Amino acid sequence: MAGENGKLKAIDLFSGAGGFSLGMEKAGIEVVAAVEFDKNIANTYRYNHSETLMINDDIRNIRVSDLDPSTGNIILSEKIDLNSINVIFGGPPCQGFSMSGNRIRRKKSFLEDERNELFLDFYRFVKFVNPSVFIIENVPGILNYDNGRVKDEIYDLFSSIGYQVASKVLSAENYGVPQKRKRAFIIGNNVGLQSEKLFPKPTGNKKGIVTVWDAISDLPSLESGEGMEETHYLTDPQTEYQKLMRRSNGDTIFNHISSAHNLKTLEILKLIKPGQTMKDLPEKYRTKSVHSGAYGRMKKTEPSYTLTTRLNTPSVGRITHPVDNRTITPREAARLQSFPDSYRFLGNITTIGMQIGNSVPPLLAYELGRCIVASCEKD
Repeated sequence: MAGENGKLKAIDLFSGAGGFSLGMEKAGIEVVAAVEFDKNIANTYRYNHSETLMINDDIRNIRVSDLDPSTGNIILSEKIDLNSINVIFGGPPCQGFSMSGNRIRRKKSFLEDERNELFLDFYRFVKFVNPSVFIIENVPGILNYDNGRVKDEIYDLFSSIGYQVASKVLSAENYGVPQKRKRAFIIGNNVGLQSEKLFPKPTGNKKGIVTVWDAISDLPSLESGEGMEETHYLTDPQTEYQKLMRRSNGDTIFNHISSAHNLKTLEILKLIKPGQTMKDLPEKYRTKSVHSGAYGRMKKTEPSYTLTTRLNTPSVGRITHPVDNRTITPREAARLQSFPDSYRFLGNITTIGMQIGNSVPPLLAYELGRCIVASCEKD
């Protein structure tokens, strides 16, 4: 099943900044191409995955046959042998099962809802390329929404083209990631494997769950507005996780810059203790934020809550540093997502927040990839 170099080959659809790709690569899967619509995010992917063909375009504009040299319809500067592709993975955006209930009121099936058009593009690639395995990443609600009807539609769709399908919600902190992040994964295969067995078992570690402080305590302390795009470590790594994040990185830290908060925000942050949120403050300090975790300060001794995409806005969630009076830096957020320190994010804080917050944690992706490789080698 593997290619000439002994590796499985894959395409990453809706790749984002490349967390899913990074984990799969670490597991021994060669990601030959990726598709990402956003130009800024695609730039980050290219910077960190120079060997992968980045197709920076709307997936709806891409005819899959145009990627295949056998058709003679090459529109790209490089060729992809689609017959060599073993795995397609990615997280297609799906808005048609939002908890607003619009989908039910409109009496449309999940696959008929135009808001899920991008999901059907993922299916279009799988149907044309016919990989041995596909992996879909999405929010947990996709599996139980509308009494499981959405999941049933997805299963039926891929079963109709020969895939045996299974799904599971995986929580990132069970796979070495210092973050309580639950995501749904749907895996299908057409080579006679039991897809249920392609999910990784929780790894844990000898000392238990990796905490926020296990992850970031060695990074230089900063005040609001401090930091540099490139800086250096001031201490030795203090945990095994920190050693893992620093591996093959030399002495440079990228993206460790604190957002500058106004005086009112700083006044609020100084009052909030670890584990507390704005709701724990006197009434006069409370804002009208709709987020339950607004101004929440992280605890050293626990994994973080699910990261948001707005790293410089304390009112959107529990993204305040456990000690310093500021939101976490992009590098600290990257650590909590399990991106190694060598991984550099390009762009301003808005796009970088999106890149990190929307990523599949590389360590979780690695465990998924490892299971795929091990199972396919046995096949």
